[in-house]
Amino acid sequence: MSFGSLRGLWWPVLLLAAVLVSGLALGRGFANLHNLQEELRQVRQTNQRLDQDNRAMYRLALRLRGEGEAMERVCRQEGGLVRPDEVVYQLAGGKE
Repeated sequence: MSFGSLRGLWWPVLLLAAVLVSGLALGRGFANLHNLQEELRQVRQTNQRLDQDNRAMYRLALRLRGEGEAMERVCRQEGGLVRPDEVVYQLAGGKE
């Protein structure tokens, strides 16, 4: 082959190199897209759970504002509070 015949082959080689580079970049792009979709799914799931928790706390806050009995019940269950006229018995090995 002479130099003149090689001169016309540069563009197919360049085109092939561009296609290979683009293919590699596209492959990494698809992998990154998959990772981002998975992360988005997890974030949405977390947001949904937090939204449910917030709604439950909001309902509890409304009940506590409106009902003295509800507030007393929560204080007794979570805080271990007792009335002045009550006697508390603690059993050995019982829940503290």
